[in-house]
Amino acid sequence: MISIPSPDTLQPTKHNGCYLFPSASTPLLKLDILFEAGSAYQHRPLCAAATSKLLSVATTDIDALRMAEFLDFRGIVIEANSDIYQSALTVYMLRRFADQALPIVKRMITQPAFNSDDLLTWCRKKKNEIAALEQQTPHLARRLFYRTLFGDTHPLGRYATPDDADRLTPDDLRRHFDQCYLHGPSAIVLSGDCESLDGMMDDIECVVDNTYHQAPPATPLPLSPLHYPLPSATQTSIRIGRILPLRWDDPDYADLTLLTTLLGGYFGSRLMSNLREDKGYTYGIYARTQIYRGCIVFYITADIAAGAADNARNEIVRELRRLADEPIPDDELDLVKTVLAADFVRSVDGIFERSARFCDMFATGVTERFTTNLAHSLQYTTPSQLRQLARRLLSPDQMVFCSAGL
Repeated sequence: MISIPSPDTLQPTKHNGCYLFPSASTPLLKLDILFEAGSAYQHRPLCAAATSKLLSVATTDIDALRMAEFLDFRGIVIEANSDIYQSALTVYMLRRFADQALPIVKRMITQPAFNSDDLLTWCRKKKNEIAALEQQTPHLARRLFYRTLFGDTHPLGRYATPDDADRLTPDDLRRHFDQCYLHGPSAIVLSGDCESLDGMMDDIECVVDNTYHQAPPATPLPLSPLHYPLPSATQTSIRIGRILPLRWDDPDYADLTLLTTLLGGYFGSRLMSNLREDKGYTYGIYARTQIYRGCIVFYITADIAAGAADNARNEIVRELRRLADEPIPDDELDLVKTVLAADFVRSVDGIFERSARFCDMFATGVTERFTTNLAHSLQYTTPSQLRQLARRLLSPDQMVFCSAGL
């Protein structure tokens, strides 16, 4: 079996509040600036996403055209992402342009313009994106699934509508900026050729805000199907799952990662072999767990051929019950352990991959203790332990089934 890296080798070094992943052999510099500024903290739908995106468009002294010219001429790429709790500004640049780019980046996160014309352009694009998503069955099934688990007032159950884009104003963005950005980022992460930056980011003070929104406790829910009809669809998208009564640092969660991989985490998984290879109901079906602050969600997702949704649901239930009722063969578990270990190694194979992983972990409060637990599971977990875990956590009677489409 493939061994995974030691947690000590995956940790960043720290310098004046910045997390560093140095690599002298990498000619690029990647900068991630994280803010506690996601949609959980917004006072109006789409406010967090718009604020995050428009940070890099223009500052109070550099308009959008000049900013685009400055970045394009130097080959600097900026990505702005916002999720439930965090927003991130990610900058890729050649090391030789760092002394020119970093002062501009500082102005982006301290003096954004939030011009009405720039916001209008963003809102028009966003409105079209949301309208398109509302005609896509995977999005509709996901939305129904999370609203069923959390309710539409929880950050994980709220979704924007096209009309929400029409209501945004520059004042909304300035209010969100003042509330969530003005006091400083929660972390700065530098990776690549970053060993001698001469303190160019040292005057940006990071703050830690532990006032986290928490998910509701896990409650067993009925399996009765919930369906969102979309007559124009050519398929049915499904999601089945639950909120798990586990923390990410629970050793059982590392074991569950093994069990989820066996069920639907790789091409030869049980769900894939049954519903794709044998029955031909779908091109792909996957089982996943998603860590959020305060909870972990387990789900199975697939796009099912027209008319086969009920049969697919029955087969999914059958595979879940097999995990609890039948012993897992030793050779199958050995293969799954190798697959999971290889996936982990690939996820940290590169300095930018390691920094991206660290940013994801930072956002949810996960530490390398999970890696330690996973290494133990890969070495010692037995089929009997996984069978008991399936009985306790993956009973279909504790899950919701949501679908959208035909």
